Amino acid sequence: MEEGKINIELLEKYLNENGFLILNKIRISVKTSKNWIDFVVFEVSGFTEGLADVISRRFNVISLEGGKHLILGETSAKLWDEAVKIVFPNGDSEIVPIFTFDGFLDLRMPTENIRGVNPTILVSGKLYTLPLSLDDVLEIYKKGKKFFEKIEKVAAIYGVDKVISREAMDILKERSKKSIKIEVDYETGYVLISNGVSLTTKTLSSYFLSLIFEDNIEEALKIYNDAPSQVKDELKNLVIEELEIQKNLNAFGNVIKLKRFIEKSGIKFS
Repeated sequence: MEEGKINIELLEKYLNENGFLILNKIRISVKTSKNWIDFVVFEVSGFTEGLADVISRRFNVISLEGGKHLILGETSAKLWDEAVKIVFPNGDSEIVPIFTFDGFLDLRMPTENIRGVNPTILVSGKLYTLPLSLDDVLEIYKKGKKFFEKIEKVAAIYGVDKVISREAMDILKERSKKSIKIEVDYETGYVLISNGVSLTTKTLSSYFLSLIFEDNIEEALKIYNDAPSQVKDELKNLVIEELEIQKNLNAFGNVIKLKRFIEKSGIKFS
């Protein structure tokens, strides 16, 4: 029912007297064709189809109902929407989709039509609320690679900010930086990158430019300043050539970053 329009205890009594077992009570906002409306929602056991019409007429309030009868699509397809029915005192009603269910990823994602609820995901039999906290992320990681890959897939499809909390992301990035070891071999022209689990290599030129384009100017400067004179000249020429390439591509963001590096490194054009 619409929040604040009738006494909650009165509605609770009505539901109990009519055989509904109240399991939970939540507050949400739903976007209707008229405006956003705040509701107090009783989660109940029992058949709810038509209940909003009854409550709306009996108490003269805007009412909401949900249930299996408001599933939009085939659950066998493993991707469907769940809606709610909004009933107004004048008898008008509308169906509003409020959740998208992704059966492939065991994900329940709120639509833009609802506020006050978070996405949830089922991982290895446990239901997690999104975005995941750091403890949640570490717990899922310990469950095994396939479970963590599930989280990575959800993040790739629905957005990292919806799946992992900002606090967890910041801490994970910091830990990642501390655990990664970079070794620059100027003689061979390769960079060795170790994260304690795997070892990868990149050419010095590509790694050097990637640092500049990722705005890690200080790290790029360290590699440049520590380089032997011959390698230093090669890196200098690389930056100057790349500057012209990026100008021709109209990649102004990269041009600015290259110029910033040139200014800080003291590179002089001949």
